[in-house]
Amino acid sequence: MKSWLLILTGVYAIILGAIAVFNWLGPDRFWLGALNLYLPQVMWALPGLVLAFLMYRADRSWIWLPLLCVLCVLGPIMGYKWPLPSAKAEAAGFSVRVMTWNIKYGKHDLMPLIEEVARCQPDIIFFQDAVDATPGPLADYFSKWQVRNQGQYLIASRYPLSEAEVFDLPSSDNRKDNFLRCRMRIGSEEVSLYNVHFRTPRRSLNAFRKVKKGPWYIPRAIERFNNNVTTRLVQARTVAGYLADEKGPVIVAGDLNSPDASMVCGTLRDAGLHDAFAERGRGYGYTYGHLLFKRRLPWLRVSWMRIDHIMASSGFLGQRCWVGTGKASDHRPVIADFILKYPG
Repeated sequence: MKSWLLILTGVYAIILGAIAVFNWLGPDRFWLGALNLYLPQVMWALPGLVLAFLMYRADRSWIWLPLLCVLCVLGPIMGYKWPLPSAKAEAAGFSVRVMTWNIKYGKHDLMPLIEEVARCQPDIIFFQDAVDATPGPLADYFSKWQVRNQGQYLIASRYPLSEAEVFDLPSSDNRKDNFLRCRMRIGSEEVSLYNVHFRTPRRSLNAFRKVKKGPWYIPRAIERFNNNVTTRLVQARTVAGYLADEKGPVIVAGDLNSPDASMVCGTLRDAGLHDAFAERGRGYGYTYGHLLFKRRLPWLRVSWMRIDHIMASSGFLGQRCWVGTGKASDHRPVIADFILKYPG
């Protein structure tokens, strides 16, 4: 019994090691690794708990092995973050609080949304899925703010904003994707703001549900999912191309529809950006999933993916980053405190 448990535990450890390597190299390189990013990673802890229970019954001296695997899941595989030491003591500049949020405007009650914004007190707000959001209560709240609203995007700032520009993003079908850019002036510094919403994986993930109709659906589902992953990566590279032309500090925020380990986030990091939660957040920072099963499992309101991000260039020093509640949207907001360093 003990020997079989050790073998199973070894296989379990190898699988976890493969997931960790995929996440390190870029899970998007292979469809199975990319698909795993959109699953609740806590599921990988369940075999370890079962093995730990069986090992406890067979030989307690080896129980540490499956428990160590479970800790690996709860830590790096699930994306647990521990903030780096604060840079506040070494920074001199403007304190800025940034919020990004896919608000699904019109699908939820507005009052929890306004209450969340008022509670967080951001200086700059990036909204996605905010079509026709300027009339009504939201417009009243932003009456003394600088607001730029184009299509699904809204940027609101306590600081002066330039006119907004909308740029197209490449896509593999007839649906049009884009992002919004404008500039904000803080003191003598001009900051470029990018509000982005990359292609959703929802439809390509739903394609795997048809596999139950027959195995002939598997190649079609994989092809559709791969095309979706590629579209999102190309969109990130397009934004990175615009970032290469920026001379001053930059904030890129929005619904990237991509977890932190993805090559999409890696592409933006390679362009010189730093993820606020990855460096200054604590915990998992999950932003999506809490309302995904509200019809069938209304009691299950737990997020399990961090697909909404605030990323900034080196002109900003991150101080703290956290996520808000899930009361007002399918997404939780992300809030980050930065110090914009004085120029020179």
